[in-house]
Amino acid sequence: MNGEPFPAIDDIPHLSGPAAEIRQVLAAHFVRDCPHVVEIGGHLRPVTPYLKHRPLSVLSIDPKTAPLETDTLNGHPCRVRHLNRKFQDHDYGDYEPGTYGLVLLGMSLKPFGKREVQGPLFFSLIDNARIIVLDYPPALERSVAIAPSIVERPGLRTTVSLELTLNDTQISGLPFARRRFIVLEPIRQAPKS
Repeated sequence: MNGEPFPAIDDIPHLSGPAAEIRQVLAAHFVRDCPHVVEIGGHLRPVTPYLKHRPLSVLSIDPKTAPLETDTLNGHPCRVRHLNRKFQDHDYGDYEPGTYGLVLLGMSLKPFGKREVQGPLFFSLIDNARIIVLDYPPALERSVAIAPSIVERPGLRTTVSLELTLNDTQISGLPFARRRFIVLEPIRQAPKS
């Protein structure tokens, strides 16, 4: 991973412009204290090359991502895996609760056979994350249907909520130019004195 810009994305050209990368840059910033990063839905532009800290592992999982396995990130030891499959078709047992940042950019998640998006696996990943980073276009019905189940999840609080408008030539004027960017973290109980 050398941080070179990604080529144009044929099936979603509106996310190929320079403004679209702000989503990955912001996500990378908010997971910078996480020893592990789990990204669901990285498509052809995962968050991996935008990470500047030294995580122990990075997992990006999406049916359209280019497969990748390496043991370094930015010249430092790191188990990096990009898996081209549905998130429901992976075992996340390697991750201890509170050790990973969960990145969900685009939020265009779909069921996998009889396994729904908003099932026990999905909520377990959310409930056990150290931090959750969401980005989605309010114009995408699938995203709008999923977002409340995350944002309103008991035990989480919103630390950042941004409305973004991407105006480069690839996306300007399209309904997907408007984005919601949200960062959530578990509500921590204050220690009793």
